Amino acid sequence: MQLSFSLPCMEESGHELCFLSSPNHDRRVGCNINGDIYVSQNWKGWEVWRFIKDESSGHFIITSWTHDKKVLCSGPDGRVFTTENKEGSWEKWRIVPHPKFEGLRIESVEHDRFLSFSGQDLYTKKKEVDTAWYIEPAHGNHFFISATSHDERLSSSNEHPFTSKNRKSREKWIVEPTNEKIGQYTIRSMEHGKYLGAEKNDKIIVSENKQLWTIGLSTQEGGGYLILSTEFDRRLTLDENGNLHTEEVGDSNVTWQLEAVLPHTVSGKQIWSWVGAGVCSTILAVAMPFAVMGVVGAMGFGAGGIAAGSMGAGMMSAEAIAAGGGIAAGGTVATLQSIGAVGLGLAGTSMAVGAGAATGGLVSFGVIKATKFGTEHERIAIDEPEKHLPLCSWRLWQ
Repeated sequence: MQLSFSLPCMEESGHELCFLSSPNHDRRVGCNINGDIYVSQNWKGWEVWRFIKDESSGHFIITSWTHDKKVLCSGPDGRVFTTENKEGSWEKWRIVPHPKFEGLRIESVEHDRFLSFSGQDLYTKKKEVDTAWYIEPAHGNHFFISATSHDERLSSSNEHPFTSKNRKSREKWIVEPTNEKIGQYTIRSMEHGKYLGAEKNDKIIVSENKQLWTIGLSTQEGGGYLILSTEFDRRLTLDENGNLHTEEVGDSNVTWQLEAVLPHTVSGKQIWSWVGAGVCSTILAVAMPFAVMGVVGAMGFGAGGIAAGSMGAGMMSAEAIAAGGGIAAGGTVATLQSIGAVGLGLAGTSMAVGAGAATGGLVSFGVIKATKFGTEHERIAIDEPEKHLPLCSWRLWQ
């Protein structure tokens, strides 16, 4: 699974949401229903960690995204477990490029022991022949691509691309780095696997052939991303009717938002609290799921996503604008879509209310070198100096 190294998965606080992965064994470190450490093949919500950097020391605290009070900890005997002490010395980690292998070395600051995985057990050890880790963004490169100034998403059938007000499977795209040049990506439909492309006559197409797009932050007022056809040096845009095409960089002010798609998740505490509530009333346990699902479905939240023109679509747009392009994990829209997406019963519906982990929930920041688009007033911005590249951009560290 090749994940993006230059579209990090950041919360508004600046904390990164990432998978902690052992590439040699194809395993991820997770935090299970009880808040305990485990290792699995999954790329799901329990395997997502929040990396919190102390800017003064450069050290990291690593907390579970699902169980936000649980902190990754190392003991002096090599045990790796979770605590709820975010201020302790055992909970601090040093993350640097691995000196011998591709990947990162993760070291306990207090005990000078390296995080290691044998294929079965997770532990720390003194020996320098330790595990090289990959830190990958939690969105897995999956995005809705929305016009900043329009309530329109990039969408596609098997034959041609178009725009839509929906946030369903057709509107999900995989934005993958080329691994050859910073800022260049392919954009592939999750629905049918075809790649977004451009033609010389400014027509936008989908095809089996890869085409490269250069993506970076715009410096124009309102922010957003510029998406540029690398081959033709022309920007992706849309007209007032939502029709897609390319044009010269300075011809319009259309920019795009990358709305990250995060995995679903729910904590054990949320599960048991709602199981307890459900036991209180047999009548509610039977009647409530149908009542909730009826209302949620009528609002436009369904298994395929949020229906265009529905109350849910309006709520989604309003929340996205208020949040600067993202949808807050745990917010109203994410919660209702969690319920509508899987047809949850009482316990499940309540879990969704507690978790609210669906789509979005963050702002994604592209890390680009000094590539310019168009005039001095409209170009790709340098997000931050190379020495401050985020964790999931570790492949670019010097």
